[in-house]
Amino acid sequence: MQYLTLKSKVKIGCNICDKCCINRGDIKLTPINIIEISKYMNISIEEFISKYTKALTDEPPEMVIKTTGDKYTCILNNQDTNKCSVHSVKPMQCVMFPLVPVDLEHDIFFNQNTCPYEQNQEIKVIDWLNGKKGIYVKYKKLYIKWINLMETLQKKWSSIPSDTQGEIYKILYYDYDSGKGNIKRMVNNNIKKVYKIIKK
Repeated sequence: MQYLTLKSKVKIGCNICDKCCINRGDIKLTPINIIEISKYMNISIEEFISKYTKALTDEPPEMVIKTTGDKYTCILNNQDTNKCSVHSVKPMQCVMFPLVPVDLEHDIFFNQNTCPYEQNQEIKVIDWLNGKKGIYVKYKKLYIKWINLMETLQKKWSSIPSDTQGEIYKILYYDYDSGKGNIKRMVNNNIKKVYKIIKK
């Protein structure tokens, strides 16, 4: 396995096929995604969660994007154009594809070579991750905090009372001001609230 850093060059690209959007059901969402995507789609957070997401019962309290059809296509994929309907605010997992993080703290990845598109030109990893919207650099630190929280919660989840579990879901996914205000601050504050609850 060849490890890649942000300065590494790798032959990856996109010809707008649907291969990275089928056989899904594993695209995990953070509150950042829920806030940004619902705002982008001009719907409420509640409507977005209800129509486009499902809870992972085997990895609570994670949420993923729903799939549709026999190919388990991401529900946010436009099947007429094969384009992501929320490309500019897509989840971090989609931002990184086909790269897989080995150590996010130190920006180390490997190419899982699951993209069928054969690209002749090389691109720097940092340029691939950032794209035009700079999603990776903008949200990486908060994304790591989220992953750490999920790992902590999953270890404790079975011992957390069901009413408290419901409170945690509400805080993590619903308690935001419809995308208004500073997203990072809102998510950070709610992560802190959950840590306080599970430390009681």
